[in-house]
Amino acid sequence: MEATVLIADDHPLFREAMRLVVSSALGEGSEIVECESLDAALDAVRRNPAIELAMIDINMPGMDGLAGLARLRQQAPTLPVIVVSADERHSTVEAAMSVGASGFIPKSFSRETMTEAVNAVLGGDIYLPPSLADRDTGAHGSSPEQLQDLASRLALLTKQERCVLDYIVNGKSNKVVAIELNIAESTVKAHVSAILRKLKVSSRTQAVIKVGALLRM
Repeated sequence: MEATVLIADDHPLFREAMRLVVSSALGEGSEIVECESLDAALDAVRRNPAIELAMIDINMPGMDGLAGLARLRQQAPTLPVIVVSADERHSTVEAAMSVGASGFIPKSFSRETMTEAVNAVLGGDIYLPPSLADRDTGAHGSSPEQLQDLASRLALLTKQERCVLDYIVNGKSNKVVAIELNIAESTVKAHVSAILRKLKVSSRTQAVIKVGALLRM
């Protein structure tokens, strides 16, 4: 799979490392757009609508922490964004996801793990560091308390997101959902990403399992 990917980081050596990750995940034919500040990233996204994934460092110039991520999400609401950061604190990861990131990759991760993360996000899933993903998805089962919490989180979904979730539960692909709802497939992916964030699950499969458990209550 080839894609156009934005890599935004003010450290040239790390941008080079990210190029290797993208090439490993998507192949040598993928186009990579590089920049070293938020303003440059916003301009790149504005000028190049073909960009399918953004990988950004929240500590580069102009970001002002997560405020910069919020600006990018506002400008390109359907663009999947992976935060790549040296700050691995759970609070930072959770805050980034709440602002709209589709994934979070600590800079300490191996290239192989980063490659898995890129593939997961481009496939429409959410990527979280394993320790946080296990905690948020309830890896050890669905207790009554967890199911009650899930019901509360379902209430946070918009009408359109609930509609997309219904299709997901029934096994429909993004392409089929796009046709049925007469919307772009990129918009469907954005809805799916928002659904996974709100339900605090990492994949469509986990969403189906969790919602199925709730329906059986």
